[in-house]
Amino acid sequence: MTVLLRALLVALGVVIATAAPARAEDDLVGLLDVRVEGVSDTAAEVFTRQIEESLGIAGLKVAPRARLREFLAGTDWNAACLIGTCLKELKTHAGVGQVIEAALVSIGPSYHYTITLLDTETGTIIRQTSRKCDVCTTDEAFADAALEVVSLVTNPDGDGARPAVVSPDPPTSESTLKGRRATRRTGVALLGAAVLAGAGGVYLLSRDEDRLGSALAGGAGAFAVAGATCLGVSFSF
Repeated sequence: MTVLLRALLVALGVVIATAAPARAEDDLVGLLDVRVEGVSDTAAEVFTRQIEESLGIAGLKVAPRARLREFLAGTDWNAACLIGTCLKELKTHAGVGQVIEAALVSIGPSYHYTITLLDTETGTIIRQTSRKCDVCTTDEAFADAALEVVSLVTNPDGDGARPAVVSPDPPTSESTLKGRRATRRTGVALLGAAVLAGAGGVYLLSRDEDRLGSALAGGAGAFAVAGATCLGVSFSF
């Protein structure tokens, strides 16, 4: 699942790069706080790492959670500061313009999460979203939340602080859940085919089988686009 998430984020990063305004070179995004309930400590560490890797793959400069705390050691900032003017310490001492706070709760087979993006200069919320992943595995919930983090940070309409916008999902029917799972399975299969076709193309090209190698390489690209599209669609309905 992690590999598939990375493939999708790479595609998302390409789209963002062409559509969104360029970020300043020194505009770091920090992962300030990750809170989880109902999962193991090991799973919580995986979730944190997945968010950081997802932001990096999307082309953003990220200050990881652990490193951010190292930057702030010895300053007036403390771990109780999650909102308000005390966040300005992050801008002053770590050069971080925006920070992310993520909270995820497991309730049976469902996962509820809230992602918040804050401006460190003013300590105010820029954007916030709250969603749930019904009848999900832990991997699916983490992937869904990581994609939401990337979407929240890279939103081209997010310049300037504004009130938080919470977008709860409507109740999800069983038929919709089945459709999501079927679409994700199709995406997985297509991305698997892309990997195999790409490997075959590289092998044939190395053996000077240019015609077949080029055909397989082209097929790999088509499979990859189709697979990434299927996975993206599976999270949108």
